[in-house]
Amino acid sequence: MHPRSPIPTRSKTKTRMAASTPKFALTPGRANTNVLDLASKLGISAFHSGSAPLTVPFDGNSKDISMLQSQINRRATNSGWNYLTGDILTIKNIKNEDKDLITEYGCLSEEEIKTSLTYINTESRQAQNNQMMVECLLASLTEACFYKISNEESKYMMNKVPSAALLYKLLMQKAIIDTRATTYKFRTSLNNLSTYMGTVNSNIELFNHHVKNAEEGLSARGETVNDLCMKLFQGYKACADTNFVDYINKKEDSYLEGVEIDAAYLMQLALNKYVLRKENGEWGAPSSEQEQLTALTAELTRYKADAKKGSGKNKGGPKPGNKDKKDKKKKKTANNDEKWAWKKTPPANNQPSVKVFNDKTYYWCINHQAWTIHKPADCNLHSSTPNNDVSKTKKKKSATSTLNDALQAVIEEVDSDEE
Repeated sequence: MHPRSPIPTRSKTKTRMAASTPKFALTPGRANTNVLDLASKLGISAFHSGSAPLTVPFDGNSKDISMLQSQINRRATNSGWNYLTGDILTIKNIKNEDKDLITEYGCLSEEEIKTSLTYINTESRQAQNNQMMVECLLASLTEACFYKISNEESKYMMNKVPSAALLYKLLMQKAIIDTRATTYKFRTSLNNLSTYMGTVNSNIELFNHHVKNAEEGLSARGETVNDLCMKLFQGYKACADTNFVDYINKKEDSYLEGVEIDAAYLMQLALNKYVLRKENGEWGAPSSEQEQLTALTAELTRYKADAKKGSGKNKGGPKPGNKDKKDKKKKKTANNDEKWAWKKTPPANNQPSVKVFNDKTYYWCINHQAWTIHKPADCNLHSSTPNNDVSKTKKKKSATSTLNDALQAVIEEVDSDEE
C-alpha cells in the first residue's frame, strides 16, 4: 500500500479532531469537577481565581449581607463551589433537607454544618473548594470586620482545618445575632415602613434596600412575609412626593382589584418612578394645589400685616388722646366678644341648626362646636371613615377638597376679622 494512501490519512484526521473536541461548560468551575492539579498552570490559575478577594469588601454590617451573598454566589458558580462533586454549599439539616448555606444560614445550626464537613482532610475537589472559599472570605473582610473574628478562630476550625461554611456562619452571627429577637426585629421593621420612610427623607432607593434586608433576614431563618405588598403600599404612601403617592395609589387599586403584583416587581416600579422624577428635577416638587395653598397662605399673611398697619398708623411715642383711643379699642373688643358670644352656644332642643345674623346664614357645626358659615356636610375637620363600605373616593381626601378647606378657613378668618 502506498504510504500516502487517503484511507489512513482520513482516519488520523478524525482521531485528531475527536481528541480536540472541547467540553462545553458555562463556567470554568463546571468544566472540570475533578481534583485540581495544583502543580499545573491550569490548576494554579483556577485556585487563584477562586481565592481572590471579592470586589466589594464585607465590613460585618447587616446592611451589606445581601451584597456579600450576591458576590459569593457568583464566585461559587464560576469556581464550582456549588456543583456536583465540588459542592460545599448545599448542607442537609437534621431533617435531611437540603439547605443553601449562603441564603439559608439561619436555618442551619453549627452542629448540622459540622456534620456535613466529611470532606475535611480528604483528597477531594470539595476540600480544595473549601480552602479556596476560606481564602476568599478572609481576603474580602475589612480591617474592622477581621478584628471581630480574630480571636475566634477555633469557631471555624474542623480537625485543625479552617471550614468555609463555619467561617461564613460566624460572619453572619457577627453581623446579625441569630436569635428570636432578631426575627422579631425584622418583622417589626416591616410593620413600621411608614415611619421608616420619614427617616430616609423619602429616598426610595434606601427604603427598598431596608425592605430587602429585612425580607432576606427572615428568609435566612426560614420565615416568610405573606403580606409584603400591602406593607409596601403603606410605606410608599408616606412619601413626601405627591405625584409618587398618586402613582402608588393607582397601583394599590389595581392590586386590590386582582392584578398580580409581587413585592419585587412593586419595588422595581417604585424605584423606576423615583429615579425618573429625580432625573427630571421633579422629585419633591409641590403640586399645583400645594402651590395655590402656599400662595393663599402668603396672601392671608399680607392681609393681616396690612390690617395691623392700618390699626397702628400712629406710632412713634405717646400722643394726646392715645389713652382714650386704647380705652375705646378695648371697649370695642369687649363689645364684639359679647356680640359674637352666641356663636359658641349650641341650639337648644327642637331649635333649628340654621340661623341668619347680619344678613349672613350660619350653621351649627358639630365638629367645630360653633356656628359657622360652612355647612356641616362640607366640614372636613376630624373626618373619618366609620366603616369599610364607604367608597374609595370618600375614604381619600382629594387635593381639591384640601384646597377648598383652606379657602373656607381663610374666608372665615377674614370674616371673623371684619366682625
